[in-house]
Amino acid sequence: MAASRVWLVTLLIAAAWLHHSVGALTVGYYDRTCSSAESIVRGAVRSAVSSDRTIAASLLRLHFHDCFVQGCDASILLTGSGTEQTAFPNQSIRGYNVIAAAKSQLEASCPGVVSCADIVALAARDSVAILGGAFYDAETGRSDGTSPGAVNLPQPNMSIDQAAVFFTNLGLTLEDMVILLGSHTVGVSQCQFFVDRLYNFGGTGKPDPTLNTAYLAQLQSLCPNVQGGTNNVALDLNSEFSFDTSYYRNIQANKGLLQIDQEIGDDARTSGTVNTLAASSNAFGNKFGTAIVAMGRIGALTSGKVRAVCDSA
Repeated sequence: MAASRVWLVTLLIAAAWLHHSVGALTVGYYDRTCSSAESIVRGAVRSAVSSDRTIAASLLRLHFHDCFVQGCDASILLTGSGTEQTAFPNQSIRGYNVIAAAKSQLEASCPGVVSCADIVALAARDSVAILGGAFYDAETGRSDGTSPGAVNLPQPNMSIDQAAVFFTNLGLTLEDMVILLGSHTVGVSQCQFFVDRLYNFGGTGKPDPTLNTAYLAQLQSLCPNVQGGTNNVALDLNSEFSFDTSYYRNIQANKGLLQIDQEIGDDARTSGTVNTLAASSNAFGNKFGTAIVAMGRIGALTSGKVRAVCDSA
């Protein structure tokens, strides 16, 4: 009887360990199976950024667009007709080649071990750090999806109420939303996604009255086409390549580029978080790491396939 009890306890411990290691994301998932995994991804990102510093913001955006459609499963990397890449919001996504380069090196070192979904998450983390943001511990252990999802991404001109519904439906909080929007401290947006604020806000035939007048004039010079166009404008005025708190300080000065950017500074539900983050780089760094790790858990698969080639199921 004693022996059977010991055997039962052993089985329970083994089952608990298996559940933890397979059923949940964790920091350092590849420490034993591919100890060089994170350094290989970091090297690929650094190499890419050294040739094109705009790619760091693109890799961060790639992680967001992956997680927001069907979860963080690397389905955005799949190519072909009807895939996520062909959807309009994803047609300007870049960085696929960086993920492919990292995957190629990983397959040479640790065949069949490191998922494409984890490479995307790690590349985003390393991009933040390269741009001067706080380094955070990224969870890994994801499997890869094998089919694309229906693309339903937040729109640049969505209201704060619409954005709140989108984020809460993903299991994120309003505070998470404000923190994650801080990723707009790097990168660019095309004029077509905010031109209504410059010339015909809400169908009034006038600019958005919340826009700083000097900033409005600057934006109109950068986007002279009232139909929008594809000119690129920095999401964070004068700080496109620095992962810092100037995004929030610009919002305080009514210099948010997208409608949602400015609305989080004007809405009583979110303005307090904007002010907190604007005042403290440490607070932003710590909170962003926590929020993006939470985002990285959305729809994560933990017992499926590791794709050998990231653009093919």
